[in-house]
Amino acid sequence: MRGAHIEEERIALHYLGVLDPGESELIHRHLRVCACCRAHADDIVETVAALALLGEHGEAVASGEDGDPSARSGGR
Repeated sequence: MRGAHIEEERIALHYLGVLDPGESELIHRHLRVCACCRAHADDIVETVAALALLGEHGEAVASGEDGDPSARSGGR
């Protein structure tokens, strides 16, 4: 990966922890020396975190715990 940039999809998969350890280590090392890929990685991490928060909110809504009092009281 030296000299070449990492595809954004590979970076996302790295942060999601689904790549094999060897490939993940290569990406990790590349991110230490490549400012361009590191900038993409920062954006990807923010997006993954936002999606995780939305997922948690979606689970809360499905269980009636979304913070809306009318949802818990059966209406108005």
